[in-house]
Amino acid sequence: MGLPADALFRSTLPPVLVVGICLLAMVPTGARAFLPVDTDELKSKRQLRRRVFTGCMLGATVSLWIFSGTWSFLAVFAWMAVVAQNEYYYMARQNGVYPTWKLGLLGSISMYIAACSGDPIVRDAMFPLVGSIIIIYLLLRQEKNTPPTTMNDVATTFMGIYYFGYMPSFWIRLRCLGVMAPSRVLGLFLPATTVASAPLQLAERMGVDFFSIGALVQWWTMVSIVSADVAAYFAGKRWGATPLIKISPKKTWEGLLGGCLASMLCSALGATLMGWPLPILSGVLYGLLCAMMALVGDLTISLLKRSAGVKDTGRLLPGHGGLLDRLDSYLLVSAPAYFFIKFVLDRMRVLA
Repeated sequence: MGLPADALFRSTLPPVLVVGICLLAMVPTGARAFLPVDTDELKSKRQLRRRVFTGCMLGATVSLWIFSGTWSFLAVFAWMAVVAQNEYYYMARQNGVYPTWKLGLLGSISMYIAACSGDPIVRDAMFPLVGSIIIIYLLLRQEKNTPPTTMNDVATTFMGIYYFGYMPSFWIRLRCLGVMAPSRVLGLFLPATTVASAPLQLAERMGVDFFSIGALVQWWTMVSIVSADVAAYFAGKRWGATPLIKISPKKTWEGLLGGCLASMLCSALGATLMGWPLPILSGVLYGLLCAMMALVGDLTISLLKRSAGVKDTGRLLPGHGGLLDRLDSYLLVSAPAYFFIKFVLDRMRVLA
């Protein structure tokens, strides 16, 4: 996978701008987001500021994280796996289910590490290997204060490693596609002799892969999902009248349509900037895929929360709930996105 210099410049400039805008937006909202208030109206405004502040913080952090190198990306991913998957297993335990959560967490992390491997056998073998180990453990499990293993225990454990380990591991596979030398990207913005270029030149000699074509695709994918989420919220609030599904009563068909349109427009822009073949067609198809899979992920977590009788999966992020509440739209997108980039785009390139 390669990009010409002009396409590379067009596709790397938006992440730089977004990081800057997010950092600037955090200044006016952050100071007032956590001040004490005494009226319902001020409480509502404070909650909105918290959401804006947290959203900008996440936008800047995630953008920097995506371009931090494969192993840095993996380290943060492993941390999120531990937190989000533990939130899921905690909800299950609240319902009287006893998954083997420790092995589940280790299994997910092992699939993330395997995703960094260049050997496809290692990547493909990890999920069945982890599954076999877990089922043997569950068959032999004898823990104090834990009832005999049931079907729900097995199903919940495997749901955890599939939903939080195997499927998200494709984000790492995607990020590893088309690694680019830092100097190639840096040369688009700064002369090679500047002081700012020295750290990246050193990183390049050490083999650190800050940039990759897959990372650019990943960034645009996440922006498309965010745009779908925001557009669906405001479109549903403004025009929503037809309920979408009982699992999430506030979601409407009008909101879904607005979210899909926003995602398709954003992905079409990204496809054009990244030089995809047939950019309008491929971008629209990719945006629709991302929006629909993000919705399925969101509804799945809504189903789990409703079953557990909780509003949020945790309180880690002010104004947003738990980490799982923020990741739900991204968990199922990665595998379809990876195979779209890996196979569908190749076929379109032949047609173009």
